[in-house]
Amino acid sequence: MKAYNITLYILVLVVTVALIGAGCGTTDSDSNGGDPPPPPPPTFSLSTSVSPDGAGSVSPSSGSFEQDAQVSVEASSNEGWRFDRWSGDIESTDNPLSFSITSNTSLTANFIDVTSAYTISLTAANGGDEIDLTLGQQSQPQSVEAPPAPPEGAFHAWLERGGQDLFTDILSSGLTEASWTLNLQPGQDEDTVTLSWQLDIDRAEGSLVLTDQGGTFEVDMFAEDSYQVDASQTGVLIIEYNFD
Repeated sequence: MKAYNITLYILVLVVTVALIGAGCGTTDSDSNGGDPPPPPPPTFSLSTSVSPDGAGSVSPSSGSFEQDAQVSVEASSNEGWRFDRWSGDIESTDNPLSFSITSNTSLTANFIDVTSAYTISLTAANGGDEIDLTLGQQSQPQSVEAPPAPPEGAFHAWLERGGQDLFTDILSSGLTEASWTLNLQPGQDEDTVTLSWQLDIDRAEGSLVLTDQGGTFEVDMFAEDSYQVDASQTGVLIIEYNFD
């Protein structure tokens, strides 16, 4: 009896150890006996904002990306604004901006107000004749057509845009570049045309230049208030505004 009991005890002990060993062997492998799958890569968030509010937009404005993913964001300005730079977790003037994301990233697209508001009252004089023209940039663009041109040999001055002859040409205040074509037809007895102007400026932080089509001269219209031209030689002038 004692020998039988010892044998039975040894058998139970061997079976128990075998079961424990088999259980431990399954903890480090998948159901097919291979290595467990690697953990998913970490993800990071992108958030953006615009300064000042309403100046533009960012695409994409937000998102979630895996670590080291290449992200590209682009800032688009509304009329009257111009993109300046990115601030926040990345400082840059690149647009679009591309980067490899390695952490939660917050960006702000900063814009510059380029709105210009000014009016130029321009008088063209030839001998004893004068013609008044108005141009500039305002929040409400407008144009006024010029009357039919007089016959050759009579003095005439007009602004031309899109095939129209205009006496008034007010463009959008949100343009960073604006230009006007000024046409001069001298009278029969006098070729010299004297241009004089007055400025009514609410905001104009750029340059305002009177020149010809070839750029052979430039007159700073912010610093000067008159100019004489031989209209028989230079019948087309250009007035250009550029936001600095």
